[in-house]
Order: sequence, then C-alpha cells, then structure tokens
Amino acid sequence: MEKLRARFQPTLDEFLGSKPMAALYAGEMTIPQYRAILRQIFHHTRENPQLQALATVYFRGRQRDMVRPFFAHASSEVGHEQLALNDFTTLGGDSSEVPYENPLPATSALLAYGFYQIYNLNPLGYLGYLFFLEFTPTSSGESMMESLRAIGVEDNAMTFLRDHAEIDVGHNKLMEKYVARLVRDEADLDAIGYSMKTTAHLYEQMLIQAVQYAEKPMDVGWNWQELNADRRSPNTSSVASLAAQ
Repeated sequence: MEKLRARFQPTLDEFLGSKPMAALYAGEMTIPQYRAILRQIFHHTRENPQLQALATVYFRGRQRDMVRPFFAHASSEVGHEQLALNDFTTLGGDSSEVPYENPLPATSALLAYGFYQIYNLNPLGYLGYLFFLEFTPTSSGESMMESLRAIGVEDNAMTFLRDHAEIDVGHNKLMEKYVARLVRDEADLDAIGYSMKTTAHLYEQMLIQAVQYAEKPMDVGWNWQELNADRRSPNTSSVASLAAQ
C-alpha cells in the first residue's frame, strides 16, 4: 500500500497542476464551466458501480474473499450520479434530458478505459482506476470546495464533492484490504500504477473538454440505449440547445 501511495502522489500533483484544476485554484473557473463538469461527472459516475462489480469476474482463489467487499463498495456508489445532477440543477442547469444524452467523447474515453483495463489487460489494474477516484477527493476535496466557494458556488451545490471527500475515507480503508488480498507481485503493482496515471490523464481530458463545452456546446446526440430502456421519445430540441440553457 505504501508503494502505491508513493506512486499516487506525483500523479495527484500532476493532476492538480493541470489546466482546469489550476484555473479552479486560481479563481478563474466560472460557474457555467463547473456546471458543465458536473454534467460529465454524472455520466461517468453512473457507470462506476457496475464497472466495479465487473472486475470481480476475474478474481480467483483467495481473491474471491474480496468479492463481497467489492460488491458492497460498488453498492454504496449506486445513486451518487444523482448528487452530481442535483448540483448541476442547483447551479441553474436543466437536467431533464441529461440522462438521455451521450457523454462528451473525452468522458466516453475515460469510461472505456476502465472496461479495457479489466477485459484486455491485467484486471487488477482496475485498482489504479479506483485508487485515483477514491483518493483524490479525500486528499484534495476540501481545497477544491474552498476554491469553488471563492467563485460563488454555494455549499448546497457541492453535495457530490462533499460526499466523496467524506465517505471515500472509508473506501480508502477498503483499498488497503484490496491491496493486501489481491496484489500478488510487482507486475500487479506496475499495472495498478500505470492505470492510476492513465485514469488521471483521461479525467483531466474530461475536465478540459467539459470546460470547452461550456463555452461552445456541441451536439452530442442521444443515447438511444438509455432512451429505449425507459421507452422514452427524445425531445425535439437538440442536446446542444439544451446545453445552452
């Protein structure tokens, strides 16, 4: 676990120094930009519980002892996307059609990487994906919230970030158990470290594109799987016009 913490710190430092995070800490991010980020966080967070459950397909031998904790952890994440959507709405966004739109391409890339790591590479590398998502808010969530307050974001529009800054402390303790029971050798550590770095980079790209979207919305189109699952017809207005509201 200490080896992973040592690998995480430079990854976190690089992420916090990225263009969107630097803009946040400098007080240069706008509320519409943060609202656009929340929109993508909704799309990303919605998939994470099922992705985490998927990773257990490859657990073998004593690794199976972690199936129950993994499922419990994943279950605790169910519905967290609604916090991001609530914050989006509190900041003036119209969320009525957001669940039925496609994510931005950078968000899809971040999501796809998690599946690629599990299906095509060392499945334990998924722990790096999870490590970045869990340890970043517990390490830096408070400073992020202070910076958001400085640009005018009220606390009632930070429920997603506050929840993860607090609850993920418990999830960090679970990570110690996962590492102790699942990681077998240096190859696993390397896979986790690489996944951690890749997730940070892709998350940064998601933030960059979300900020760009706030300034110049693109028509991302409809997610027909979500529409058809709910047997819902798309609104005649485009997603791009919805984004401008």
